[in-house]
Amino acid sequence: MKTLSFIIFFAITSTIFLSCEPKQENTPDAFRDKSVISDISSMKRGYSDLISTLYAEILEKNTELQALEDSLNSLKDNTFSTTEEANLYFSNNQKYYDAAYKYIELIQDSILREKIFEQLSENENNFNQKTENLASILGKISQKQAELNDAHYALKILLTMEQNKDYQINNFPDTTAVSNLKGKYENILKLIKEKLKE
Repeated sequence: MKTLSFIIFFAITSTIFLSCEPKQENTPDAFRDKSVISDISSMKRGYSDLISTLYAEILEKNTELQALEDSLNSLKDNTFSTTEEANLYFSNNQKYYDAAYKYIELIQDSILREKIFEQLSENENNFNQKTENLASILGKISQKQAELNDAHYALKILLTMEQNKDYQINNFPDTTAVSNLKGKYENILKLIKEKLKE
């Protein structure tokens, strides 16, 4: 939770910092795409890309945030290289036990099958006891990874939300044209309905 609290604090202070900067007349590049999202799959891709693009624009102007991103990327790389051997160790052992239990099912002799099953179960229990501490550490690291990912998503949303608010205010479309268009539809529809009554 400390990591999440820090990132939220960082997001808030960065948002305040960014809001204190002189307002630019230009709309962020992420909002310059004139195409309209017309299907669900595009909407999902567009939503994700828009957040990333807005966040990238913020990154370009914020060295402190760049340093944080470098630290996050470095931590991800370090996590993979540090835990790769241990994860492979557990994965291979799990594959072995999965295969061994399937082999036991193929043994026709019930007495022999039970004997091998007991020996394998004892072996697996010994393995689990021996590796309990390491498994616990890896589990906690995985939990911290998930927590950090959540906090990172939250950071991106909080920081880009200010840009989106500015866009909503500064780029509100003119309602006159669409109101007139609506009126034209109503007039034509009225004429057609009158013809239908004839």
